Amino acid sequence: MTPKRVVVIASGETERRALPRLLSPLRGQGIALREVLVPPRHMALTVDMAEKLIKAAWYANPSEPPAKFVVLVDVDRSTPEDVVGPIRSALPGRLSGIGADVLVAYAQQHLEAWYFADSQNLRAYLRRALGSVDASAPDGIEDPKRHLMGLLAERSYTARISEEIAASLDASTISGRSPSFRRFVAAVRNGTAAG
Repeated sequence: MTPKRVVVIASGETERRALPRLLSPLRGQGIALREVLVPPRHMALTVDMAEKLIKAAWYANPSEPPAKFVVLVDVDRSTPEDVVGPIRSALPGRLSGIGADVLVAYAQQHLEAWYFADSQNLRAYLRRALGSVDASAPDGIEDPKRHLMGLLAERSYTARISEEIAASLDASTISGRSPSFRRFVAAVRNGTAAG
């Protein structure tokens, strides 16, 4: 069986480096994460940018196009529907020549909230306590990126550090505690609408 080729569209270098690590368990399940594309030059992930990235990936290799695209957005302090809704409603009309599924998923609040879901391995990576965060409800952590930056102390939080953290975590533990991560994985795996 040929693996289903999936391209994830995300907001930045942190996601580009971390998501392949978090999604690595899917390799044995008929899913091939082809790549994680992000806007160039730290530009924002808008509807226009998502359209451009999807079209670039679709036409880059016509003999083996992706089977699916999953656009991953951060919700920050907004409601998921306020962030996901406009992208989900605008993209289909812009992608009429694309013969692949396009789904939209979200990280509630940021990707870093998912890291706190695997508190045991995150503590081991950081070699310190995680503070007052509730690892059993990581999607509710206020500003998880800032909290993680504070825990790193003198080390700067970079995309490379994010990748190292993601490599040290267990995706099944994260799925068990983070509904937004579970929906993202479902979108990548089997096309269930995320949101």
